[in-house]
Amino acid sequence: MVVAITVPLLVILIGLGFPVAVALFLVGWFLVLLATGDYGQANRLLAFTIDQSLRNYFLSVIPLFVLMGEVFARSGLVDDLFHALVRGLGRFRSGIPLSVIFGNAIFAATTGVSVVSASLFGRVAAPVMIRSGTPPEAATGLIAGSSILGMLIPPSILMIVYGLLTDQPIGRLFIAGLVPGILVVAVYSVYILLFWKRYSTTTSIGEVVSSSKNPKKLSGIPGLILSIVLVLGGIYTGFFTVVEAAAVGAAFAILTGIVTGRISFVNLVESLVGSLVTTASIGVIFLAASFYAKAIALIGLPSAIQSWLGELNLDPRLVVLLICMVIFLLGFALDTVSTLTIVIPVVYPVLTGLGVDLIWFGILAILSAEMGLITPPVGLSVYALKAALPKELGVSLEAVFKGAVPFLLLLMLVFLVVFAFPGVLRY
Repeated sequence: MVVAITVPLLVILIGLGFPVAVALFLVGWFLVLLATGDYGQANRLLAFTIDQSLRNYFLSVIPLFVLMGEVFARSGLVDDLFHALVRGLGRFRSGIPLSVIFGNAIFAATTGVSVVSASLFGRVAAPVMIRSGTPPEAATGLIAGSSILGMLIPPSILMIVYGLLTDQPIGRLFIAGLVPGILVVAVYSVYILLFWKRYSTTTSIGEVVSSSKNPKKLSGIPGLILSIVLVLGGIYTGFFTVVEAAAVGAAFAILTGIVTGRISFVNLVESLVGSLVTTASIGVIFLAASFYAKAIALIGLPSAIQSWLGELNLDPRLVVLLICMVIFLLGFALDTVSTLTIVIPVVYPVLTGLGVDLIWFGILAILSAEMGLITPPVGLSVYALKAALPKELGVSLEAVFKGAVPFLLLLMLVFLVVFAFPGVLRY
C-alpha cells in the first residue's frame, strides 16, 4: 500500500505547483511516518540526513565550478571566444555555425550549466549568424542544441549530482563524459557541413564581425584555454582531485579576469552571488533527494521493484533503456537536476542489484535528461536563449523549439551509440 502511493503522491504535489525539493521532503517525511508511525523518528531521520549530506566533502565541487563559469561569463570572454573562432573559421563555408558548436564545447569545459551557455551564445552568436544569412529558426535551434554540451562535457553539474546520489567517483564520470561530448560535437559538425550549405552566404565575414559587438582585444583567451587544460588535464592525469581541480579552476578564472582587466569588483561580486544562488538551489534539491532516498529504502520500494523485475525476467539493458525513457519523458515537464533527483534514488539500488555499470548508466541518464533542455513545454535552454535574444530579431519561442528538432534527433543518435557500444566510454 505504502509503496503503491509513493510515486503518484510525488507527481500530484509537483502537479499542484510545489517546488521539487519541497515535494521530495514532504513525500519522504510522510513515508517515514507511515512506515514507523512515529513523528519523532521522521524528524530525527530528516535532521540526520541533512547533517550527513552537508558533511559530504564533494559538495564543495559545485560552487567552485559554478564560480569558474560565472567569472568567465561575466568577464566577456565568451564574446572573445566566439569572435576568435569566427575569425578563424568564418572564411570557410559553414564556418560561423561551426564556430557556435566549437565555442559551446570550449565554454562547456569552464562551466557545468547548459542554460548559461544558451543565454550567452544567444546574445553573442545569434545576431552574427542571422546577419550572415542563416534563417533565425535554424540559427537559434543550433545555439539551443549546442548549449546542451554545458552539462555533458566536464565539468558537468549533472555528473556531480549523479555522482553524489550514487556514490560514484566524480572524476571517472568526468572522464567517461568526454567521449560522448566529442561525439555530439562531431555529429553536429557533420550535419552542418552536409545539410547547411543552403544557408551559406557570400557576405564578407569581416563585415559580419565588425558589425556586431566585436571585442577589441582577445587577451583573455589564453587564460580561458589554460584553465581548461589545468582543470581537465589535472583530473585526467590524477595530479588534482576533483575538488582541487575545481578550486584551481575558480582561482585561475578570477586571476585571468584581474590580470587582463576584464573583470571589475562589481562583476566579481555578481559572480559570487550567482554561484551562491545556483549552488543553493541545487543543494536544497540534493538534500531533499537524499532524504527521499532513505525514506523509500525504509519502506522497501527499491526491493519491491527489483522483485517485480525479477519476476518479469527482463534483460538489464532493457531495464536501463526503459529508465532512460522515463527520464526523457520527465524532461518534458521538469528541469534536468529535478528529473535525476526524483528518478535516481529509486532506480540506483535496483540497477546495483542487476549488476549494471553505473558509470555507463550515468552517462546515458545525463544524455536522456539533457534532451529535456530543448523539448517543450519546459525546455529551459530554449527559454534562456529566447530571453537573451535581441528583441529586434523577432524570433518566436516556437521557432526556436522547431529549429532545435534536428539536434534533438542527433542527440538521440549519440545516445544509441553509447547504449550499443559501452566501450566508447574510456574511464
